[in-house]
Amino acid sequence: MRKPNIIIVLIVAIIAIAGAVIYRTQFPASAPEATLLPEGIGIAAAEATAQALGNQGKVILILPKRGTFKNPMVEVQQAAFAKTLARHKDLTLSATESIEVERPGTMGAGGMDPAEFQQLVQRHADAAGFVSFADFPEFSKEALAGLKGKKFIVLGGANPSLKSLLTDGVVQAALVPRTKPAASSKKPGSAREWFSSTHEVVTAANASTLP
Repeated sequence: MRKPNIIIVLIVAIIAIAGAVIYRTQFPASAPEATLLPEGIGIAAAEATAQALGNQGKVILILPKRGTFKNPMVEVQQAAFAKTLARHKDLTLSATESIEVERPGTMGAGGMDPAEFQQLVQRHADAAGFVSFADFPEFSKEALAGLKGKKFIVLGGANPSLKSLLTDGVVQAALVPRTKPAASSKKPGSAREWFSSTHEVVTAANASTLP
């Protein structure tokens, strides 16, 4: 091999090695929160669903959609939710739906179309509960009245009406980021422990803790 070619090969190899080192440093594959936290969210959501529905009935899972982008963390949440829910023999994951959460000119859950969400609920009239990983839309009082009789478990935090939704019985449980540190200072190990250290399940009973 000619000397210039050897130099080029060496340079390419050095660049590849440097890139691998930077990637491993900045994005460590073993970082627990990368997969354990979303897995814990899925597990906790299934547990909250089972409690809210009395361990029976059909469940609809609602996932957030942002155009054509596929979020691997949402996929982890979905898989953990389905696996945990399957342990409750009288609970059935009847369908999984996706809803756009970032319409043009909006950001996050604020971009969700309340009418689309309501139509989704109406399509599954026989469902006992709806689990939304896409938060909960801002509904008018009239629209909220049309949702009565259904139970909602949401992964939230961005909805300013969440406290009233819980106390009014519209939403049965919300999984939200902690506002206060967890009681245990022990470093989390399992997926469920990662959830408990960073998030909490809020119901009407403890909704007063929300801002």
